[in-house]
Amino acid sequence: MEKLPLLLMFFGHVWVDTSQGVLPVVAARLKVIFDLSYFQIGLMVMVLNLTSSVIQPAFGMMADRIRSGWFVPVGILWTAVCMGFLGWAPSYAVAVLFVGLAGLGTAAFHPRAMVVVSMVSGGRRGLGAAVFTTGGNLGFALGPIVGSLLILNLGIHATIGLLIPGAILFLVIYFHPGDFLHRRPRIGERSRSEGKSAAGRIPWLSILALCGIITVRSWAYMSFIAYLPLFLQSRGMALSTGSAVLTVFLAGGAAAGLLGGYLSDRIGRKQVIVGSHLLYPILAGMLISMEGPWVWVLACFSGAALLASYSVAVV
Repeated sequence: MEKLPLLLMFFGHVWVDTSQGVLPVVAARLKVIFDLSYFQIGLMVMVLNLTSSVIQPAFGMMADRIRSGWFVPVGILWTAVCMGFLGWAPSYAVAVLFVGLAGLGTAAFHPRAMVVVSMVSGGRRGLGAAVFTTGGNLGFALGPIVGSLLILNLGIHATIGLLIPGAILFLVIYFHPGDFLHRRPRIGERSRSEGKSAAGRIPWLSILALCGIITVRSWAYMSFIAYLPLFLQSRGMALSTGSAVLTVFLAGGAAAGLLGGYLSDRIGRKQVIVGSHLLYPILAGMLISMEGPWVWVLACFSGAALLASYSVAVV
């Protein structure tokens, strides 16, 4: 395992998703500035997800066909630049445009970065994937806090501060003397167990069921990211406090992602997936119903229940 390249991919993933993760705080401020409806906020979040996630396979296909190592550093910088200028948007339409463009940087980064992680992890690809995935979950957890520190202390234009770490990571990764960005897996390179499984029948019904679970989980996940600070603000909580609650929600999920992977090796993957998804609606319902210190506790545990199966589902 090559630790420095893996660490660079980890920090790159952290900052790409931190840059995206400031959107709830920025959206809450833009709601006031442009007098937006909740539908318009949801539309902005939808555009980000369409450009950052749904089109990732297209960037993955390009990464397979061309020399695409530059997707990684440029994706980090591009996302930071677009989200950095979001606070300078003169209108709602321009804000949606910036968000959509930011998603393209994210879509370019993830597939190629995952290939790099696989290449530099050697025989410990499971651990490498877990480290990389945790970086993304940590980035989403940091996003609301970073957004609060920038926007609530310095104003909406302070989103431009996202460019500094993005530029530093771009320079460090792009000009790193190693060749890890451009390595490509050799065709046919797979283990015996992978070869046996590929030769068997594909369990489409199970795959579709798993995709359905992931879709519903993502729906709940992105809805909480988009609306939890606004919901808590409508109940009299300061936006900075609501953003901190969201960070606790996402941090609990990031920690539970590692715990879920550990438990899946002990009690089974299906048990972790089913158990976490049964717990989440109960805990989330309690979260949006209660007030006081219990909000913080339930935010942590509901986030943990929602994301405990994150790495398990990937496996």
